[in-house]
Amino acid sequence: MRYYGLLLTATVLMATGFVASKLFLNAGIHPLALVVSRFSLAGLLALIWLYFRGQLQLPKTRRDLFGVVVVGTLQTAVLFGTGFMAMAHLSAATISILTLTMPIWVTLFEGLIARRLPGRGQILSLVMGMAGVTLIIGSGVGPEGSPHALWYGLTLLGACSWAAATVFTKRGGLGVTGWSLNGWQMLIGGLQIQLLMFVFDVPVSELPHDRNMLLFLWLVIPASILSFGCWFAALRLGGAEAASGYLFLIPLFTALMSVPILHATFTVTQVLGGAAVAVAVWRMSRVDRAGPEPG
Repeated sequence: MRYYGLLLTATVLMATGFVASKLFLNAGIHPLALVVSRFSLAGLLALIWLYFRGQLQLPKTRRDLFGVVVVGTLQTAVLFGTGFMAMAHLSAATISILTLTMPIWVTLFEGLIARRLPGRGQILSLVMGMAGVTLIIGSGVGPEGSPHALWYGLTLLGACSWAAATVFTKRGGLGVTGWSLNGWQMLIGGLQIQLLMFVFDVPVSELPHDRNMLLFLWLVIPASILSFGCWFAALRLGGAEAASGYLFLIPLFTALMSVPILHATFTVTQVLGGAAVAVAVWRMSRVDRAGPEPG
């Protein structure tokens, strides 16, 4: 129950992050400036909180330090740098579904490393999940014109980056784990994007304040610190492939929240897609409990 509770909490909070980020981008905030402000502050707050609780883990070896930098680069700088740039041109639901192709790349990366093919049941579950979330946004939740293929490609690059970070975290055996790894990777990724903005002289726009401050705090704490903390905790309890399968819930939650917040609308096709996602998640959990299948 703890494992499934962590997964559900992580997916719901991550979905709120897509919607809240889109609201800020619609307000004219530069995508990279939003990455820097969100994750630099989230990482710093998480590390301070862990320090005063006596639970902060520091990289003790060069290998640990290298691993933390790799995770921060892949799972914060690349994933959200590319995703937020694309979200300025695509809807939150579109970014969500493209990002959540990540489980497919995890399965492929794990198969390449282990030199084995995924089981038939696992492949069917992944395909069904992807078909479901594609149906959810197929008719266009919050349509925003006809963006260039570059933005789709950038988002898929971010999804592959997240997949690589997921596999690396599970197999790397880092000395820094859980909430500490979560804090370090957000801070490192945010600082990397800040350095990138400095090098390329990207103008920094100010974040909205007053009534939008609560939204920004939600984006920093629950949607960043808590969501990734729960994700890392779930990853330690289950396998990378099994845990990644449940991330198909994020596009569903994003689409649901987009209706009242971003004024999106649903179609019958999208409702059918939601049912397909639920079936895919159920099948994924059965495959996980049954153990590995023959390729």
